[in-house]
Amino acid sequence: MKISRACSLTPLRWLIFPGFCLRLSAATISLGSVSDTSLYENKPDSNLGAATLVAGTNQQFSRARGLFRFDLGLVPVNAVITAVQVQLYCTRQPDPMQHGGPVASDFSLSRMFVNWGEGTGNSNTGSVSSAGDATWNERQFQNSAWGTPGGLIGSDYANNPSATTSIGNVGTYVWGSSPELIGDVQAWLATPTTNFGFILVSESEGTLGSARRFASREQPGGLIPAPQLIITYTVPEPATSGLLVVTAALMIFRRQRVAFIY
Repeated sequence: MKISRACSLTPLRWLIFPGFCLRLSAATISLGSVSDTSLYENKPDSNLGAATLVAGTNQQFSRARGLFRFDLGLVPVNAVITAVQVQLYCTRQPDPMQHGGPVASDFSLSRMFVNWGEGTGNSNTGSVSSAGDATWNERQFQNSAWGTPGGLIGSDYANNPSATTSIGNVGTYVWGSSPELIGDVQAWLATPTTNFGFILVSESEGTLGSARRFASREQPGGLIPAPQLIITYTVPEPATSGLLVVTAALMIFRRQRVAFIY
């Protein structure tokens, strides 16, 4: 987790209202995922909570979708979110020697509406689930099913993606700031109990070879980071008493001037 702050005395960093003045303190924070897992169609009752994330369709025509969530506890509750980015590292693509090789596709992030369990399955295709784990069939194994296996759009997650980016080769990918991403984070900050994270879905699930694997918070580790949520925000800060006096004087002067003109 990284936090950087930048304060300025330029006009854009100050809000002046009748009788008082507020300074806006800007900051950027980078948060790693606190839970992440995948839903794997070929093993519909298995869990991948401690494996790499996977999304898209593999060369055996099995779909997968990734889930990840971030804890916003370090962001001030009165923060105004101004920019949001999501960063994932693609660790693997389909074998180019099989079935025509990998296919680049757009991957979308959509806001989750329901809770799910990370689990501890550590196999690439999933391992035995425990009660409460997320699987292709259930958001909480033996407790709660998805609206449809793999998650139901419009019910389990949002109809419209919050951000989309194209993914091809291995490397780092960023979902750039959008009004939807900003709205997601601002809503989670206001009501933390609705923070169920994002689902990652390839928009080419009908195409063989669109599957990709991504670093999770458990794998592969080392220099390759877990999913990252990068938030830029401002926080109103009370001005000093001296500045309040100056502001009040300016307001009085302005009123006297208006009275003189009229």
